[in-house]
Amino acid sequence: MKKFLILTALLSSFASAHTSMLEHGGFISGMTHPISGLDHILAMIGVGILAFFASRKGYLALVGFMGAMILAALIGKSGIAIPYVEEGILLSIAVVFALIGYAKNISTGIIVAIVAFFGAFHGYAHGAEFTVGNFALYMLGFSLSTLALHLTGMIGAYLYSKKAQTVTVN
Repeated sequence: MKKFLILTALLSSFASAHTSMLEHGGFISGMTHPISGLDHILAMIGVGILAFFASRKGYLALVGFMGAMILAALIGKSGIAIPYVEEGILLSIAVVFALIGYAKNISTGIIVAIVAFFGAFHGYAHGAEFTVGNFALYMLGFSLSTLALHLTGMIGAYLYSKKAQTVTVN
């Protein structure tokens, strides 16, 4: 466990998409931002996987994550300071992936609350970093790209579950 934590700390600087090169605003910038860092890719795909395995209402996890992300982006853009944002983003990856194996045993409401909490960290970071351009278009692009990553996670989980069922039946 200690080695895992050290490795995570060392790799976290490479995983973060929160860099000054993406502060420019606009639809394309928003679309490319979630795929520009491993932290986003893992968190967004992880939420999709978690949503798939949660229940028939797992899609609410996507709604909760994205809703909190958008609201927190507005707070971040307003200049209100919130501490430990990057830590919250990195923790979101660990928590979301840890929950996947237990998703069927956790109520959908709890899952939605957890992913919304972490979605707020992701959204806040983007709002706080935004400096120039059209914020509404940036968030539209970011939201669509986030949704695409969520759906990628859900589709991947579906394909995995179908393959697992095939292996079990044969």
